[in-house]
Amino acid sequence: MTMTLRRTTLAISIATGLVGVGVLGGVVIDRMRFDRHRMAVLKPYEDALMRRNQMLMRLELATNGRHPAFDAQWRQALQDIEDAWQTANPGRAAAAWRDAYRAAVRSGRWDAMIDVGDAALRVGPVSEFRDAPDAMARRSYLIALFRARAEASPDGVLRACEGFALLGDLPVVKQCIGISHALAKSDPVADGRVVAFAKRFELNPAMAVEPATATPGL
Repeated sequence: MTMTLRRTTLAISIATGLVGVGVLGGVVIDRMRFDRHRMAVLKPYEDALMRRNQMLMRLELATNGRHPAFDAQWRQALQDIEDAWQTANPGRAAAAWRDAYRAAVRSGRWDAMIDVGDAALRVGPVSEFRDAPDAMARRSYLIALFRARAEASPDGVLRACEGFALLGDLPVVKQCIGISHALAKSDPVADGRVVAFAKRFELNPAMAVEPATATPGL
């Protein structure tokens, strides 16, 4: 009798556990289906929001350029690098460059990354730099290229292209020219700047870097 009762109790416990596992599994599956459906519904809206933000950013840059507060701080950051370089203070120049690089990364701007890339080449090799100036400039120009492409800015891509031309990265320069052409296809003026740069590059890659865009650097 006692054995039968124990077996019955065990069977009920097992059955209850299996039912619980089944219910839990059903809940998990339903949740996964809900999440997939939610992602499918929200994805178009997220993409549209990203495109809207990119459009607003381009409009703001076209009408206002740099924000005045950022402009003043940024000019001072670059001037700090220049002053340290002019006074032959490599430690100070390296520290000022690192501060400017961090500010450029936080800014989200492609033109700021171009500026710090140019500044790294100007400072040149100093022991206080962990990497070679070319490597630091290349990294900065690459970030600028990605940002400019995300903003659909042919001038930004072209400025990054000029940086890679300075470094002698000819295959990357050719890729940048192609990207600039694709972005500027609906803008004859911008496309004209791309064509002019491409012609200079074809004639003499080493002399391709000239004031090729309408976007001023600091």
